[in-house]
Amino acid sequence: MHSKRRKILFYCQSLVGLGHLTSSLLVIRELSTFADVDLIHGGQGLQQMPELPGFRHLRLPTILIDSATDEFYAPDSDKPIEVLWAERAVAIEQFVNWPYDAVIVEFFPFGRRRLKKEILGLFATVRQRCGAIPIFCFVREILVPAPLEAEQRMVKLVREHIQTVFVRGDPDIVRFEETFSLTAEIADRLVYVGYVSPPPPASWPVRRNRIVVSQGGGEIGKTLLRAAIQTARLLPDYHFLVVTSSRASASKIAELQALVGSPNVQVVSFLNDFQENLQSAALSISLGGDNTLMDVISTRTPALAYPYAGNSEQGLRIEKLAGKGFVFPLTDKDLTPERLNIKIRETINQTYPQQAIAINGAAEISRRIRVMLEGGFCED
Repeated sequence: MHSKRRKILFYCQSLVGLGHLTSSLLVIRELSTFADVDLIHGGQGLQQMPELPGFRHLRLPTILIDSATDEFYAPDSDKPIEVLWAERAVAIEQFVNWPYDAVIVEFFPFGRRRLKKEILGLFATVRQRCGAIPIFCFVREILVPAPLEAEQRMVKLVREHIQTVFVRGDPDIVRFEETFSLTAEIADRLVYVGYVSPPPPASWPVRRNRIVVSQGGGEIGKTLLRAAIQTARLLPDYHFLVVTSSRASASKIAELQALVGSPNVQVVSFLNDFQENLQSAALSISLGGDNTLMDVISTRTPALAYPYAGNSEQGLRIEKLAGKGFVFPLTDKDLTPERLNIKIRETINQTYPQQAIAINGAAEISRRIRVMLEGGFCED
């Protein structure tokens, strides 16, 4: 018997970078095989959203958090923040197409607490319009550690609102309780689904003498790109493909190009086929951001990562993956041409680990939601 298509409401807000939106879209791609998905998103947007069957999306007026003052600000508007919150509420009201079979919220209540009013308002309307439909949360495996009272509030919100917490991660690499001390209190709702990464390729190209150096979607990481460009002359047999942030200005790119002192370096501002480039690369050098690491692992590419000091989550993930030999960390001291040259040669000559990592998170979330909506129980 052919089951009817479902309708799912998905809420994802990025306050920095694009990682949360990118992994949400990988999940939505899987869900779209059996459900029409309405996505409400905000923060930094993608230049082009995917076209999928039954997929609609609403980009809310952007509100970000100023890291210096910890206050909200609107990068694209002069209106007072209160006005923007009201505009967002109206936009959501006009966009939603009731009723839904399920709701998915990315990260909340483990993060996005500053958007709590908007999110809980949405949950209240869902209950009013759709009754007790399941609300799912999906969250990365490492949290920025929070005080106990904050963790207690998160537990309370999970118990009040969330049917299942899908953890994007592999418990053999890192466990949720390592950064969330009250995990035992929500253990009955917690499911590890594997990392959310693009599916591995159908056929593998041959590795070439190419090193892909990437900054990721944010503003940080120029130090790493500069170090790689200056090291390239010591490795004339390798072609260095240096990828700046897609938001880098023309002057920033020109600044990097001015540093190039050997013919084996190419500086580009964006790579459409990042994963394909990694598949044929001898090495990846990056900041070890969430999405880049997933690309590196799913393509089984030897990797060096220079963790951004402001983000303990990335540092811990790199440390855990380094413990298994999937990636090797760089420190500030390694960013001289002499040291980086040695690190590059050592990493390329390492034997790649045999262990497989669970990276099928998007398909696994989709499978479990489908089973639950059809009234079944999931086999673990």
